[in-house]
Amino acid sequence: MASTRETLLSTAKKVSFEIPKDEISEYEELLSRTKKTLETVAAMDDYQPQPNLTIHPRKNIYLPPPQSPSNPLNAWAWRFTLASTSPTTNTLATKTLCLKDNICVAGIPCLLGTSTITPWTPQTDATIVTRILDASGTITGKAVCENLSRGAVSSTAATGPVHNAYAFGYSAGGSSSGTGALVASGAVDMGIGCDQGGSIRIPAALNGLYGFKPTAGLVPYTGIVSNEASVDVVGPMTRNCRDAAVLLGVIAGWDGLDDRAGPGVKGVGDIPCYERLMEEGVEGVRIGVLREGTPGGIDPGVERKFRQAVGVFEGLGASVCEVSVPLHAQARSVYSVLSKMGNHMGMLGQATGRRQVMLTDLYEKKDFPYTPEVISKMSVMSKEGLLSGEFAWQHYTAVYPKAVNIMRKLKDLYDEVLSSVDVIVMPTTLSPARPLPPVDASPLAQIDAAKGMTENTCSFNATGHPALAMPIGFVAAEDESIQLPASMQIVGRWHDEVMISRCAYAWEKAVDWRDF
Repeated sequence: MASTRETLLSTAKKVSFEIPKDEISEYEELLSRTKKTLETVAAMDDYQPQPNLTIHPRKNIYLPPPQSPSNPLNAWAWRFTLASTSPTTNTLATKTLCLKDNICVAGIPCLLGTSTITPWTPQTDATIVTRILDASGTITGKAVCENLSRGAVSSTAATGPVHNAYAFGYSAGGSSSGTGALVASGAVDMGIGCDQGGSIRIPAALNGLYGFKPTAGLVPYTGIVSNEASVDVVGPMTRNCRDAAVLLGVIAGWDGLDDRAGPGVKGVGDIPCYERLMEEGVEGVRIGVLREGTPGGIDPGVERKFRQAVGVFEGLGASVCEVSVPLHAQARSVYSVLSKMGNHMGMLGQATGRRQVMLTDLYEKKDFPYTPEVISKMSVMSKEGLLSGEFAWQHYTAVYPKAVNIMRKLKDLYDEVLSSVDVIVMPTTLSPARPLPPVDASPLAQIDAAKGMTENTCSFNATGHPALAMPIGFVAAEDESIQLPASMQIVGRWHDEVMISRCAYAWEKAVDWRDF
């Protein structure tokens, strides 16, 4: 092991600190004191919430073989049965659920879609897990997610690609790819996804589901592996609007631990009854169609289906008008800076400034700095993110804070529009699911496979607005003999999930989307 002096000098060199020769011995002493402090804290016991394994026992734990009869879409990560022996309500009685495999369940291995870390078994349950169990829900397994939760195409998981529930060989979206495929195929009644730039709404859109990204901080992210805390959100993925509202009501509300919860986030006892309030209909509701939400390059079938879907609202008594937020057209570029530069520090194990439950056992599994062997196991999305993030911080340091400010401007612009309409609507994705890229596809081909997926979704992660993806019919795939779901996104004011649910539920009652 290097001496303290060698360590001191090599560390100083990394931060361009030329220590005067007559001060080296004193800085050596100071570094020794820091080392002692670090070792003191490293030796302390960790402090994570401990689950009650007696009330919430984990049973029948096993790893399903890829593309086996029990895992035909390659969407299951780990299988198990988890239900409470002493629930407090029966809200989710008879309901089975899956969880995206970045959500902690104590005693169940968490794959994170990757082979870049050695097997990790969390010590704690995510807050939402406890809430689901207390509501009588039964969790039957973890759903495959994209490699380190980066990707929108369902092609990057270390366990292999996840297939669309409507067309084998087509994308199930991402990064909550497995959840989308499992819920849409009927393998479970409901699912939980996590959304960093569309990762709930994109797989919901491509698989014909309702995918709800709630207001930032409304649902606790405690016990969930984060990419970039400022954009991470967790929410429901279901086959109908009522289930989405019910599940959101179960998991919403500040838990006293998640520092994402800001002003306006209510406690559990003050959460509105979404499934009751959504029945008020849309008579007189003002719906704004975002002009920039249908840009050039949108699939003609998706745009046609979207325009027809908007017409349903008019028939239900809603007032429909066009609205415009010109900055929306550039939002994806601004979000990309925010996401890549923010996530980069987390990828290097250097995320700071948090006041929440930290998953220290996961940090211990990661090797920093990364070795070539670890890098070789990363997906193209992670490699590109690592490269772009490092480049940006080295050469464009001031762009990250500017992106933060511009996204605040974008929030203000959406809010201005939402002062004159109740919701804004647009297509969720600009195209239906496409064929999965080949396993040996080039880096550029793999990245380009996600075109049209995040243009209308990612900005609302940065601004924090709630957004719901909902199915509105089928359109032709690249192979015109295949019909795949199209989706509409409804965006509302902060903490107005009720209005979003009202609009979606009124539309759902009026139209069977499968025949629309």
